[in-house]
Amino acid sequence: MPPIPEPDTSATGGIYDVNESGIQFRHTPSLPTPANGDEFLKRLKSSFQFNILERPSKNELVFELIGVDVSFANALRRIMIAEIPTMALEHVYMWNNSGLIHDEVLSHRLGLVPLNVDPRLFDEYGQDVGEDGEAVLSDRNTIVFRMNVVCGKSKVDDELLQKQRNSEFKAEGLVSGYDVEEAQLKKNEKGGNKKIGDDDDEMKEDVEEPSVMNLSVADRAAADAAASNLNKSSTPIDTPHRPFTRHVYTRDLLWCPQGDQLARFPLHSSGVGSGVGGGIRPLHEDILLAKLRPGQVIEFEAHARKGIGKDHAKWSPVATASYRLMPSIEIVKPIYDELAEELVNWMEPGVFKLEETDEVDHRVKAVVVNPYACTMSRNFMRNPALKESIKMSRIPNHFIFSVESVGMMEPAVIVAEALKVLKNKAGNLSGLTYEAEEMNE
Repeated sequence: MPPIPEPDTSATGGIYDVNESGIQFRHTPSLPTPANGDEFLKRLKSSFQFNILERPSKNELVFELIGVDVSFANALRRIMIAEIPTMALEHVYMWNNSGLIHDEVLSHRLGLVPLNVDPRLFDEYGQDVGEDGEAVLSDRNTIVFRMNVVCGKSKVDDELLQKQRNSEFKAEGLVSGYDVEEAQLKKNEKGGNKKIGDDDDEMKEDVEEPSVMNLSVADRAAADAAASNLNKSSTPIDTPHRPFTRHVYTRDLLWCPQGDQLARFPLHSSGVGSGVGGGIRPLHEDILLAKLRPGQVIEFEAHARKGIGKDHAKWSPVATASYRLMPSIEIVKPIYDELAEELVNWMEPGVFKLEETDEVDHRVKAVVVNPYACTMSRNFMRNPALKESIKMSRIPNHFIFSVESVGMMEPAVIVAEALKVLKNKAGNLSGLTYEAEEMNE
């Protein structure tokens, strides 16, 4: 855990005091407004800090920003949600769909399937224009998927039909989830039998140290359960005395490599996100798309293109991106013995700890050990003695960010890309300001 800086109220003009009913801003003497941009930058450089607090999993990142205004923190959060480009299925050309799910609903489900591909390796659609002025499709701006699924009369018949059709697809150069799994297994056999989940085990070893955010035992157990089921394929349950049901998963999507895409994204590659990688595939191969009964068919072609979450949520690279203000906790009156044990074990677990004391008539006392773990529950205020002994506040210019990636980009990459976008926005604004000044002159 990084050293906790003392709150500088002169830079923020005050601090948020926490009481039973909520928070209240308390004004304090502040620094004068910067005379010019140079003075502002000098103050920012002297107080700004960026610290990585922890990485609970491959798709999660917790970091802190210190010494910035709330407008900067909120702009960074909004950019991560809505302005970082990713690849998603945009156009679906439905050729045949005799299943129960309507074309529009199935297309919407397909658009929300995250793709395990780095969007920085693709251009925006419309950047290349032909002689007629129309946008040109190319292997640099479009990813093509197909699906051709037919439900057999029974489970045995369906497996034979699927095996036959997979051979035909492979002969055409199409890549399904089964082909990627086969290529990954061959790579593992040649590379020392390293399993797909080994990277997750290495990540788990890195985070065995105590959590800064005081993750509970239940949270750890849930994370372990999710990791253990990450690479297990879903098996549908057959209901007796009913017609056979074919479950259509994302592994049935067929990637159609265009141009040199197969050379750029080989099947044995490790991928860019948290999926198994290999070629260009859905991030998770076991997402249920539809269910078919004997004789029903789904056949379509889908094109994935680059976009941002501002246009549609399917392009957002994060599941969550949020921040909270850093708590500041001060013990104004010593807390001893039974009262200290009640505070440490029941009121605010992880925030305080017990220390032995040499004072007469006292065994232990409570001290602040980890304010990052404070959830602002204010449970200690139920006890009048604890309420008088603890002063709690929130620092206005100290933000704790929690970023959870969908998986196509790692959270650290998303933060870096968001900072680039924010830098470009600031540059554009600066340029417009100079132009306005020149026009006024």
